[in-house]
Amino acid sequence: MSVDPYSHWHSDQSSGPALAQRLDRLARRLMPGGATALIIVILAAPTGIPGAAALLPGLVMSTVFFWSVWRPASMSAPVVFLLGLLMDLIGFAPPGVDAFVLLLLHGIAVHTRFGLMGLSFLAIWVVFSVLAAAACWLLWAMISMLSLNAMPTAPALFEVLLAIGIYPLTAFTGMWLHRRISNPEPQS
Repeated sequence: MSVDPYSHWHSDQSSGPALAQRLDRLARRLMPGGATALIIVILAAPTGIPGAAALLPGLVMSTVFFWSVWRPASMSAPVVFLLGLLMDLIGFAPPGVDAFVLLLLHGIAVHTRFGLMGLSFLAIWVVFSVLAAAACWLLWAMISMLSLNAMPTAPALFEVLLAIGIYPLTAFTGMWLHRRISNPEPQS
């Protein structure tokens, strides 16, 4: 029985494209969560962007909702939990509050995704608006209970309006990225 000592080199060459394909799939899968984490860090940093801290919760809610509907494998519950935890650690709410609310939003989006996918953009926007309003008021209530003090309602109302207003931009950007992820090669 003759064993070629260099036979393992041939198998490495054939696994090259397979490794590249696996890395490509991994990058595509991690893109929504990674981009959202990057947005959180950029908007939380002292960049001088006016209203960046106020924009963050609505932007993250709309991003989590969009990707939970259209690519739930890329915006899985552990990813949503880590995004919420990142927001909590940055200091926007008591620890666990953002993570809890984002997980609720994610769960509802994933559970109703097949029904939502058949709706028009306007109908999805209305559904998101209701969910975002509920999420913002839940955040307000939880922060008020945890601080043992009723927080002002104006910031919560502002967050609701901001989340509703930012969703179309998030959805159109997300849809463009979703198509690019699904179909990376240009059509001839």
